[in-house]
Amino acid sequence: MPAEDTIADKLIELEPDIHASLEGGSTFLKFPKKLEIHFTELDTPKRRKRILLLGLFAIILFDLFCIADRFMLPDIYVTAWKIRLGVITPAMCFFLVLISIHKLNRFIDLFAGFLLLLTSGTIVWFLILSQHPNVVHYHTGIILIITFGNIVVRIRFLYAFGFSVAILLLYVFAIDLVSQMPAEAADNSSLVLLTAAIISLIGNYQLESEIRRDFLLTLLQKINTIKLKETNRKLELLSISDELTGTANRRHFDITFEREWNSAARNEYPISLIFLDIDFFKSYNDNYGHQAGDRCLKKIGDALNRSVRRSRDLLARYGGEEFVVLLPHTEMEEAFQIAENIRIHIQNMDIRHSYSEITNQITVSLGVASALPNLQTKSSYLIEQADAALYQAKNNGRNRVVRYSFA
Repeated sequence: MPAEDTIADKLIELEPDIHASLEGGSTFLKFPKKLEIHFTELDTPKRRKRILLLGLFAIILFDLFCIADRFMLPDIYVTAWKIRLGVITPAMCFFLVLISIHKLNRFIDLFAGFLLLLTSGTIVWFLILSQHPNVVHYHTGIILIITFGNIVVRIRFLYAFGFSVAILLLYVFAIDLVSQMPAEAADNSSLVLLTAAIISLIGNYQLESEIRRDFLLTLLQKINTIKLKETNRKLELLSISDELTGTANRRHFDITFEREWNSAARNEYPISLIFLDIDFFKSYNDNYGHQAGDRCLKKIGDALNRSVRRSRDLLARYGGEEFVVLLPHTEMEEAFQIAENIRIHIQNMDIRHSYSEITNQITVSLGVASALPNLQTKSSYLIEQADAALYQAKNNGRNRVVRYSFA
């Protein structure tokens, strides 16, 4: 099955889950299993690229705060630089390497969350180490980290929530160890940090919900397009097909034959036609009934479809129990052999016909004509010759192939 058809089938299979997720509203943060897998497959490569780029940007920003260390933490700035540049920056680079590994796709948010926790923990560490009064203002860096992770990087909401809580708890338990932080300032900074976390989590939730909702709506649009194409394809097929036998209809044959004739005339290649008629089909219908006759026609149509396999060949029901096979790029000898193979194949199907005048099974008569078209000759001439050959086959006793040479 072509890849495009496989993708289309996969999307249509997901449609019930898409509607269920849209109706669920607040459940956007987690789709049903198959839909979540499809979402992850499409979204992860884009998220990995974004997180890697933002991670590199975060490293630069994090190291730029060496400037702030010099003025805000004058008593420990050298130690802070060693920690930033010698420990945390390499650790951040290591996590970015892990994020870039495709086999670790499912851990991307976990690694990104650890980066947030690591950098926040570094600031808390600096708060504890410093004895300078300016340290009371240094906690604002944690607000920036939480906001950057939840709103800019946009790690998944559940991870954002978990790591935000972890950072808050780390700060609350560690703040009592900051000697220069008055109790009132400590309480206020905790409250501000909590507020920043809540606001950023609300934004994170809304962003992820919108992304997932847009994803669902996009899938539905694709599914509707697929269904529309399939409907149009079926309508087009109905317009060119014979409903009973599944072969092309007379109208489609006429259009195709005329086009093929003109092409053959321009490019100088031969065309052959095979006209086929089921022997004594009227007596078959009269004695077995029209439903049995329809079943017989369908079996013949199926057999002919299996016999005519080349992409440019065309099999059509010409009318009643008569079929026609168009064979571009085919000389008389090859067309005659194809016709003989069809005759033998249908006879070997052994469809019972006790009212046939030549045998007790369904047989067919076939007429073959071949030509090298030119623009001065009408295509109807070849049809007349094939029809004449068929008439001769029937007059010669039926259940045979007769060729007609085009002069």
